[in-house]
Amino acid sequence: MAPKRILVIEDEADILDMVLLRLRKEKFDPVGATNGATGLAKAQDDRPDLVLLDLMLPVMNGLDVLRKLRESPKTAKLPVIIISAKGDESDVVVGLELGADDYITKPFTMPILLARVNALLRRSSTPENIESLLQIGPITIDADQFEVSVDGESVQLTRTEFGVLHTLALARGRVLTRNQLIEDAIGDDAIVTERTIDVHITSLRSKLGIARDLIETVRGIGYRISVRTQ
Repeated sequence: MAPKRILVIEDEADILDMVLLRLRKEKFDPVGATNGATGLAKAQDDRPDLVLLDLMLPVMNGLDVLRKLRESPKTAKLPVIIISAKGDESDVVVGLELGADDYITKPFTMPILLARVNALLRRSSTPENIESLLQIGPITIDADQFEVSVDGESVQLTRTEFGVLHTLALARGRVLTRNQLIEDAIGDDAIVTERTIDVHITSLRSKLGIARDLIETVRGIGYRISVRTQ
């Protein structure tokens, strides 16, 4: 099996070299870019398995890179982890709302970075022994292809949004707590907060359009997907 290719878009040479060196040691196939425009081109042309994206980049900032990645069908589902010194909750929320799958604040340790990379790569692969095709009202979920459609119209979701929706669909109306969604849809080795789940749910509802109300909030507990339309 070919090693997973990881694109690191980072303008600080010391950090870029450190991350590339460690990723090679861990048997990944890393490639670097030192500005946003070059990084975006490499993401579109090389089709990496995952992107590590700084926000404060020359030429094109990281949020603009992320926005363009999510706008293109070729890279809309590409797993992206933001790495940034901007660690306020508002900065994290903006990154997640634009479609990042995870957010790591600087300074970080390599074991934490590797744990988050491995967790995202695992959930970007189709789990075994689960139902691959689900129909919830107008929503069709194809786990083999990581595709979602509403009334036959394709919906572009991030890997994390897909995982949340698929986990809710498999629960078939049962209420899942935020912690259950973190564990089942994201992975209990991923370091995320309950607020992270809320942001992903908000983005997911927005993308589902006419089916947005099928994801119900159960106040004080968590979320469920309505199966009453079946």
